[in-house]
Amino acid sequence: MAKEIPVYLFVGFLESGKTKFIQETFEDPNFDSGDKTLLLICEEGEEEYNPKKFAFPGVTVKVLEDKAELNPQNLLKLEKESGAGRVVIEYNGMWSMERLYREVLPANWVLYQVMTFVDANTFETYAKNMGQIMMEKITNADLLVFNRCTDELKAALRKRNLRMVNRRADIY
Repeated sequence: MAKEIPVYLFVGFLESGKTKFIQETFEDPNFDSGDKTLLLICEEGEEEYNPKKFAFPGVTVKVLEDKAELNPQNLLKLEKESGAGRVVIEYNGMWSMERLYREVLPANWVLYQVMTFVDANTFETYAKNMGQIMMEKITNADLLVFNRCTDELKAALRKRNLRMVNRRADIY
């Protein structure tokens, strides 16, 4: 049986803070598990990665903007080429997570944590216009981060009672 590979999944729409969070995490030497890391980027926004600032070696960065590239055979090939012992995925917010879980991730890739990022300024608009896509990200999250949140937005989010959508997630 193939070695179990932990997967850390970052989801959210463009400009929600995924890239910045991952970059800052990779700049923290405490995140160095000693394993090589495969970073899969499924959308590119305004922020760009700066691998020179990563605090540990052994990070392979691959951009996969086409859904067709997300298949078990290609992911296993990338795992082998990189020698990765863990995988970090910055997932496209418009793509279905269900497909990722059921059809894409290789059998030995195990989701360790799903982190959903939301720009609090655009949350209401996205929830109204793309509710199902937005709620899929929220219901699957272990960690839910609302960025750019004012006191007024915090109050509005509390009224929405996101705990009813996901009881287990840590919400920040």
